[in-house]
Amino acid sequence: MSFRLFVYYCAVVGAWSGLVGWALGRLAPAIPPGNQDYWPVVFPTTLIALLLGFSIALGLSFLDAVFNYSLRRFGMVFLCVSAAMVVGVCGGLCGGFTGGTAYHFLHWNSVFLVSWTIVGMLVGMSISFFQVVSGLISRKDLGSAIKKFVKCLIGGTIGGILGGAIALGLRFLGEMALPGRDLRTPTAVGFVAIGACIGLLVGLAQIILKEAWIRVEAGFRPGREMLLQKDKTSIGRAEGSDIALFGDSGVEKAHANIVKDGGRYYLEDLQAPGGTYINDQKVEGRAPLKAGDLIRLGKSVLRFNERTKRKE
Repeated sequence: MSFRLFVYYCAVVGAWSGLVGWALGRLAPAIPPGNQDYWPVVFPTTLIALLLGFSIALGLSFLDAVFNYSLRRFGMVFLCVSAAMVVGVCGGLCGGFTGGTAYHFLHWNSVFLVSWTIVGMLVGMSISFFQVVSGLISRKDLGSAIKKFVKCLIGGTIGGILGGAIALGLRFLGEMALPGRDLRTPTAVGFVAIGACIGLLVGLAQIILKEAWIRVEAGFRPGREMLLQKDKTSIGRAEGSDIALFGDSGVEKAHANIVKDGGRYYLEDLQAPGGTYINDQKVEGRAPLKAGDLIRLGKSVLRFNERTKRKE
C-alpha cells in the first residue's frame, strides 16, 4: 500500500468507524429535555463517547497493523488491535465523562469539543500503545515506538479538535433549521466528521513526520511503501519478516536487515547465497544507506529513502 492510499484509507475507515460509533450510541438512553440531574445527563454522553472511541480505535488500529505487519502476522495484528481498543474505550470514558459533567454545570454545547479532543488524543495514542508497552518490556525499539506514539498523539488530538468543531457546527446549524426537533442526522454526520478527521490526521502525522521508508520497486506487490520504525527491520521470504518478499526464490527466509545505529541506517547481509546489493555493489557484512539507494535481493528491488540526506 502506498502512503497516499494509507492516508486515504485512514480517513475512510475513521469515517465509517464514526458512523458505527454513532449507530451503537443510539442504544444509549436519551437525555431527558430540561433534566437538571447529574447522572441522566452524564451517563448517556459517557456511553456514547465510549462507543465512539471504541469503534474508531478498532478501525484505525486494524488498518495501521495491517499496513505495518500484514494479515499474515495475525498474532501481532490481534495484540495491537486489542491494546488499542482498551485505550480507545478509556479515551471515550474520559472524554464523555468530562464533557457530560461540564455540560451539566454550564449547559453549553461547545464544552463537548473537550470530549472529542480527549477522544481523539487517546485514540491516537492507542495506535502505537502495544508497541510502546512491548518496547518497555523487551527494551527493544522503544525509541522508535515512542516517536510513533507522539506522532499519532499529535494527529489524533488535532483531528479530535477539528472533527469536534465540525460536529458542533453541524449541530448548531441543525438546531437553527429545525428548532426542537430530533437531530439524529446532523449528529450522525458530525460523528462521521469526527472519525474522518481523527483518521486523516493520524495517518498524515505518521507520513508527514516520517524519517525513513522503503518502496518496493520490483518484486512482491510493487509500489508498496513501508515506514522504517524499528531499530532492526528484517527482510526476507518468511512470513514473520518486517519486509516480506514472497514468491522470490532468490530471497532467503531471513535474507538481510536494515539496522539503525547511531542515527544512521545500514544494510546488513545475513550471508544469503544469492547476495545482497546496494546500487549493484555487493554488500559484505554491513554497508551504509543513503537516500535513493536501490537494494537488490534476488529479483526484488527496494528503494531506501530518508527525510534528510546525510553527508558522507
